[in-house]
Amino acid sequence: MTIDTLQQLWKSCLDAYGDVPAAERERLLRQSAAADIVFSNPTGEEAHGLETLVEHVGQFQKKNPGGYFKGNTLLTHHGQLLSEWTMHKKDGAEIATGHTYARFNEQGRLTHTAGFWKV
Repeated sequence: MTIDTLQQLWKSCLDAYGDVPAAERERLLRQSAAADIVFSNPTGEEAHGLETLVEHVGQFQKKNPGGYFKGNTLLTHHGQLLSEWTMHKKDGAEIATGHTYARFNEQGRLTHTAGFWKV
């Protein structure tokens, strides 16, 4: 996978958290995540599976209407990614900054993500 491909897949995943229709959210996640993805967020919640991820992202929008993530820094290395991101409110106000470590499979889909708050 090229660096550009990894960056685009990661952008699709972040875009899915934004204020987009449910069908678009699911499309973005299906193009970027594997069916058996394992993911955790900075609060320590861990879950498995694409369907669970779709629901998780939908719940994020219910709790944070119009909220979104903006990527700050992105490092890639051998099918792995380290991203710094900032979570924003609908009005653009920054809520928090954190990092996510991610791995991709041979098909270019996310298989593991782990989020961390920046301290």
